[in-house]
Amino acid sequence: MSYLNIPFAFRAVTLLAARIYPSHLFGISARGLLSLIPETQPFGPALFNSAPDRFVTHLPPGCNLKPTGDIKRCHRYLPLASLIAAVLMTPLSAQACGPDFPNRLLLDRNGTLLSMPEGSFAFEASRLVPVDKQLPLWKEPAPVTPPKPMPLSPEQQAIAQMRATQTVEEADAVNTQGLSNAARLYTLGAVAFAAQDPRASTYFQQVLALPAAEQGDWGLRAQYSLGRVLMDDHGTPESETRSPALSVKHSDKALLEQAQAAFQQVIDKVKGGVADPDQLALSSLGQQARIHLWLGEIVPATQLYAQQAAQGDTNGGLSLQYISSYLINPQHVDALKQAIHDPLVQQLVTIELFARSSNLQISDTNSSGTGAKQIINSTLTLLNDSVKSGFTGSDRLAALAYRSGQYAMAASLLKNAGDGGLAWWLRAKMALREGDVKTATAAYAKAAAAFPSDESWGEQRNENFASEMITPDCRVAGEQAILALNRGDYLQAMDLMYRGKENYWADVADIAERVLTVDELKGFVDKHAPAPTTPLKPVNPDEYNGQQITQEVQLRELLARRMMRAGRYQEAVNYFAIPNYRQAAQDFADLLKTAQDKTADKNARAKAYYQAAVLLRSQGLAFTGYEMTPDYAIYGASYSYLGDAFNNKELQHKSWISAAEATRAAKSLPAADNRFLHYRWQAVDLAQKAADLLPPKSQPYAAVLCNAAGWVIARDAKTGRALYQRYIKNGTQFEWGAKFGYNCPAPEFDTATNQ
Repeated sequence: MSYLNIPFAFRAVTLLAARIYPSHLFGISARGLLSLIPETQPFGPALFNSAPDRFVTHLPPGCNLKPTGDIKRCHRYLPLASLIAAVLMTPLSAQACGPDFPNRLLLDRNGTLLSMPEGSFAFEASRLVPVDKQLPLWKEPAPVTPPKPMPLSPEQQAIAQMRATQTVEEADAVNTQGLSNAARLYTLGAVAFAAQDPRASTYFQQVLALPAAEQGDWGLRAQYSLGRVLMDDHGTPESETRSPALSVKHSDKALLEQAQAAFQQVIDKVKGGVADPDQLALSSLGQQARIHLWLGEIVPATQLYAQQAAQGDTNGGLSLQYISSYLINPQHVDALKQAIHDPLVQQLVTIELFARSSNLQISDTNSSGTGAKQIINSTLTLLNDSVKSGFTGSDRLAALAYRSGQYAMAASLLKNAGDGGLAWWLRAKMALREGDVKTATAAYAKAAAAFPSDESWGEQRNENFASEMITPDCRVAGEQAILALNRGDYLQAMDLMYRGKENYWADVADIAERVLTVDELKGFVDKHAPAPTTPLKPVNPDEYNGQQITQEVQLRELLARRMMRAGRYQEAVNYFAIPNYRQAAQDFADLLKTAQDKTADKNARAKAYYQAAVLLRSQGLAFTGYEMTPDYAIYGASYSYLGDAFNNKELQHKSWISAAEATRAAKSLPAADNRFLHYRWQAVDLAQKAADLLPPKSQPYAAVLCNAAGWVIARDAKTGRALYQRYIKNGTQFEWGAKFGYNCPAPEFDTATNQ
């Protein structure tokens, strides 16, 4: 089912809940092990067992990202019932009253060009340090329960029976025939750990005392679990109590150091070639970092979590998110000042504000947002005073300074920010602020060349709650398109915007039907949007048939509708890919051909005109409607106005719309019927042509005018009255005439010649 079909109130609750309730309250623990150990995944779930606030999806070349629906999180807690009530009762902005409206780059071009989106914390965290090639990369575990449950092996049955017991004695009494000694000892240790029985460490040590050939995978598990025993890691108290990690009770320092050593042995063994099916080396990085946090050692904890994140383990990124949000809290300014000398901590705090500063604004109890601004500015100043020339995160820090309005600082940082995509993107925006379009254009070209096509910063929402999947490669191309439009290079603008067609389809449609000529668009479609190789099924707007309509098909349909509006009917039919739309267009063309044949019988011509009018009234959106203004076929004509990308009257700043572009945009609109559902008035015109061919005193003459009035009278009383006056002046009064335009019979064309 389409996302747009989900009730808006439910989606609003879901999205707001995602903002208010973070998935992970305190980002410090690696995976819990012994409390729940399923046989297929012996080491259980992590404290962080869901996705981070940003996905970085690697895709084939091109901008084909799908929205994840994921929203940045803040740390404010409300009862869910209150949340739902608040959403249902809170008025939303006009833009948000409907489906999940996307951000439109062309609607506020100046804002698009000068604003800098937030980054992705997960993406940034994953590249703070290089990948350690001696350690494995994270792999998503298989589901605990496979789609088709397989029968347990004898070994798994024995382990399950042991794990179902409450004490070591009960577990030891289970018949373990066929179970290896290592598996039996490890499971006894797991039962002891769950019962907080001090004998747990003894059992794990017994596993480690076995010859290496007898330990199997249980040896590495025992080593890891011994570390958990030493650190007294029973569950995840931080998330249960919402207590800061630094205040959680834990083992004394000597035992914690032994636990560190135990986890280091896990890491060293894996680096030495020991199999690690449970990815315990990565979990060990997280556990070591957690211990450092318990000891108040933020810098080494940051380094370990950064390595965990670099290996692809999202728990590392989430834990870094905890540290960064902890450090920028004004209550912990002393901790920040102590740690800020470390280059990695500098980068971490930078990406926290670069990627998540909107969280501060959302959670700011001061309605003016001054609290969030003070935190950002004070942290930015501290960072700028601490970093050295050539700081690895200079481009991110410059972006933060730019978004905070500290342009002099941004310019200074950009001098040593390198040649990455973000640095050149910022240089382009800085040049535009100075009015230097030529320099900006060159900088945009370098930014476009530097950004990988598969880099994504996730979904973001603007002040109107309009969503945008930020794919830098596509967003930069969209901004380049704005400059191309401004200099009159319309085909290049179309080419640039089309690169992000899945993210910015509304903008693509605006250029395609309002700026390009029909022939320019035809040439572009022939080159870039081939016809589908598999025939499509008919589309019923009231039903969902599971058929995916690609942007290529949408563009061909848009061209076909433009051709229909231009009277190029036979050309248009060839571009319709949806069969029932193609048939409607062909029927309309055939009816007009009959109606315009002056050698044909007048009655037959009148009937054809009227049938064409009815077809246009009922199905005009599908074969002649505008994708954007004025019909908004993009939303099934459910909304009468969503902003015209070429109307600069409402803008308070530079529009970037040239006179030549504005002329093209105006010319592409209906000549006289520049209104929502414009084709209804064109249907009225056809109906009037039918009436012109009918005897004025006949029933079909009156019925044609009556029906035509009904098509527009609710939105255009003037036209409705004019049709009624024509009926009164020329026609014969019928009983149903009192409800003219509201209750009209079908025209009886076969009676026309008899009256």
